[in-house]
Amino acid sequence: MRMKDEHIQKKLVELEAAIQQESKGDVVTPQKQRSGNPTKLKVTPETYDVPVLRSQAELNPLQKSDLHFFGGIASLMLGLFLLFNHVRVGSGYPTFWGWGGGDHIGFLMLPLLFGIGWIFYNSRSVWGWIISAASVCMLVFTIISGLRISFSPISMIDLIIMLIPFAFGAAYVLKGMGGPQGVSQTIRNQIEKKN
Repeated sequence: MRMKDEHIQKKLVELEAAIQQESKGDVVTPQKQRSGNPTKLKVTPETYDVPVLRSQAELNPLQKSDLHFFGGIASLMLGLFLLFNHVRVGSGYPTFWGWGGGDHIGFLMLPLLFGIGWIFYNSRSVWGWIISAASVCMLVFTIISGLRISFSPISMIDLIIMLIPFAFGAAYVLKGMGGPQGVSQTIRNQIEKKN
């Protein structure tokens, strides 16, 4: 019985030494040499064919995500909606190339009526079509230039809440494109396609 206990004690001591050595990076082989010193092997990834685990970012540095990209676009659209929801549009005095004040938009109807009359007289006349198209463009320009756009007063908290979707949206679009490296790679690809 005593021999077995001594043998068990020796094995326990060897096991304990092996565990301590293993925590330092050395491994003790199970066979002992005749001298009583265990042989040591240095554990390295080259010793064993153990695959070194790498993060996903190291394996694929350009991680593009459609979910992030389209989520960012949706967040930007939400920010634009919130911003435009607080903008008020009113009518002011229509101005057109120095014509201002009052209801002078009626003067722009004269060339339009002249152009339309010319088209009815001769539908193949190029000048009738040019005068009519130019008159319509001037009318649209005058109406739009006469609009007054103002931002309604809101609290600072409301303004911050309104602008937060722009920050999230820009970050998600950038992340969806693969980060700064993905954006530069996309730009390079577009330049190469054009050349």
